[in-house]
Amino acid sequence: MRPFPAPAPGAQVIEQCPVCLSGRIEYEFTLERRHIARCVDCTMLFQREPSSRPPDLVTLAARARAAVAAFRQRHGALTDRILVVLPAAIGDDIAGCDVMASEQLIGASTTIGAYAAAVCVDVLDRAFDPSTLLDSLKGRLRDEATVAFVHASLDGPNAPRRGTAWPGFRSDAVRYFGVDTLQSLLVRHGFRDAVTLRGEDLTVISRVAKPIDRYRLSVIVPVFNERSTFRLMMDQLVAKEIDGVDIEIIVIESNSTDGSRDEVQSYATHPRVRVLLQDTPRGKGNAVRAGLAVATGDIVLFQDADLEYEVEDYDDLIRPIMSGHANFVIGSRHGHERSVWKIREFNGAPVLSQVFNLGHVVFLSLLNGMYGQRMADPFSMFKVFRRDCLAGLHFECDRFDFDFEIVIKLLRKGYKPREIPVNYHARSITEGKKVTMIRDPLTWIRALLRFRSSPLYDDVRPVHTS
Repeated sequence: MRPFPAPAPGAQVIEQCPVCLSGRIEYEFTLERRHIARCVDCTMLFQREPSSRPPDLVTLAARARAAVAAFRQRHGALTDRILVVLPAAIGDDIAGCDVMASEQLIGASTTIGAYAAAVCVDVLDRAFDPSTLLDSLKGRLRDEATVAFVHASLDGPNAPRRGTAWPGFRSDAVRYFGVDTLQSLLVRHGFRDAVTLRGEDLTVISRVAKPIDRYRLSVIVPVFNERSTFRLMMDQLVAKEIDGVDIEIIVIESNSTDGSRDEVQSYATHPRVRVLLQDTPRGKGNAVRAGLAVATGDIVLFQDADLEYEVEDYDDLIRPIMSGHANFVIGSRHGHERSVWKIREFNGAPVLSQVFNLGHVVFLSLLNGMYGQRMADPFSMFKVFRRDCLAGLHFECDRFDFDFEIVIKLLRKGYKPREIPVNYHARSITEGKKVTMIRDPLTWIRALLRFRSSPLYDDVRPVHTS
């Protein structure tokens, strides 16, 4: 790690990340004598010392009014008063709201559980101790209360392009949030099901819930004509144990013709297993969507019913999510150090192997180019994410184009996937692989184009606060 410059004499200095609590922080750059640090584990950027800059009260008041107006527009008529939290007192009233500075919020509480809605503007990125502030805020709110958090965003269109010249670095903020880092912080303090609205500002709308004491993992297993491999895979899965994690297994059987349904039903009484039976095969994506509809876990993982992927990789895949270092993880068959031309080596079908590998290169280049990414294997079945990441999203793809749809929509919502190398054992079409050579690539092209500009949410309009 790069060494930090010496702090000012007597200065209060942060020694661990305010989001994931990691002690692995490194010096990133200096701006106007302020030292900006970066968390090695979750990538959070922050100042190590409190800011002494006073906020611009005129601008703050205008942003607060705009945020409240946008919040009311989305949620309709609100009969209860809204709690508005700001980094400083603005000296003005906002109709139908109780306006409170963050220092008042942390002080003696006289309104425990009084509010069903709150809007926080430029608060968490100004607070030296955001954890204490969030705990104090939650004490003022009812269960299931709706809260909007508004901040300047590192995910906005100008921040990456302008680098250290981004205006957010020159404000009175001491934290610089993106979608991933803000959601990780909120989840740790019991603010769940985030809907993210991205622009120059980042608005995250969450509900109040209990913090996660013990994680629950939902493993979604679509099954169609997998009799030869299903039982061996399933026996490994029901025996899988992860410290501190409860596992639920959701098996979706799509009316197979090879006897797979009988194999699936033999696990129906297992306490970990829930079986869903479809009357007709509608595609892998449709089966996964059926599983998502009933999943109850804090973390969701997709598992093929064959033996291409190993259950033993689960520990590594969910660890970054449990530690607050990531919200979305992909188990990569194509680690950046691996050759893409060796990952699919089908038994007795070398030409077909190269065709599939070439297809991977082509569609990977298209996806990365269109969405500004540097991913290695977004098409892996091993996709793992907080279930909260899906809040507000609707899925429609039924076949293998679902892999494109879910990745694109999570990218557009603001999540940056962390890719972790996993073990992979390729199988060919003759061994049961169901991807077609013509139909499926056409659906992938359609997904790449359609989901780039289609509405991300059915009921959410962009929110502008400045």
